[in-house]
Amino acid sequence: MKTSRKISIVIIPIAILGIIFTGSFLFQHFVTIPTENQTNTNSKMAPFDMSDLSSPVIGSLDASVTIISFNDYQCLPCKSWFENEYSEISERLIETKQANIIFVDSIPAGSDSVLISQATFCAEEQGKYSEYQKQLFSSQQEIDTWAKSEQLKIIANDLNLNAEKFDNCLDSEKYKNKVLDNIKYSTSVGVDKIPIFDIVNQKGNHHILKGGVSSEVFETTVSRLQ
Repeated sequence: MKTSRKISIVIIPIAILGIIFTGSFLFQHFVTIPTENQTNTNSKMAPFDMSDLSSPVIGSLDASVTIISFNDYQCLPCKSWFENEYSEISERLIETKQANIIFVDSIPAGSDSVLISQATFCAEEQGKYSEYQKQLFSSQQEIDTWAKSEQLKIIANDLNLNAEKFDNCLDSEKYKNKVLDNIKYSTSVGVDKIPIFDIVNQKGNHHILKGGVSSEVFETTVSRLQ
C-alpha cells in the first residue's frame, strides 16, 4: 500500500511566465504521444528561473521541470483531467521531485470563477491549497450553481480551516487582483481553450500539451526535458 506524501506549496512572484512563451502560445494541435522533434529548444529563450514565478508552486523548487497548468474550476474538461490523471502525475512526477506544477487561473467559465479561484488562495494561506482544489473539482456542478460565497466557506469548514480567517480573506477579495492578473496573462499569451499545459525546464526549453492529456504523456515529456 502506497503512503501519501505531503506536497509543499510555495508562493513566489509572476514575471517570467512571459519569457516562457515567444509572442504566441504555439497552440497548433492537440498532442498525444510527443516525439523528440516536438520539443521546442529555442536557444533565444531566457533560462528558466523558478524564483521569478508567481502562483502556488506545488512540489519541490529543486525540480528541473515545471508544469504550468492553465485551468478554471468550473471547466468540465479540467475536472475530468484532474480527477483522471492528476493523481498519477502527482505520485510519479511531483512527489519524486522530477517536476513541480503551477495552476494558473484562465478563461472564466462562469461568473463565479474569479471568486472560486480567490478561495483557493485563501485556503493556501492555511496550507490547504491542494486539498481545497481537490474538493472544488469533486464538488463541481452546473456552472454558477454550486460555488457561491457561502458554499465556498462550507468547503473550507469541511477541511477544518480557520473559519474567521478564511471568511475574512474571501469577503475582502484579498486575491481578486491576483486572479484577474492571471486571467489577463493567460489571455495575453494566447490561451483560448483549457486545459492546456506548458512543460518547461530551467533552460527555457518547453513543450505544449493541449487537452485532457494522459499521465503517461506527461511522464514522457518531462523525461525528455530533464
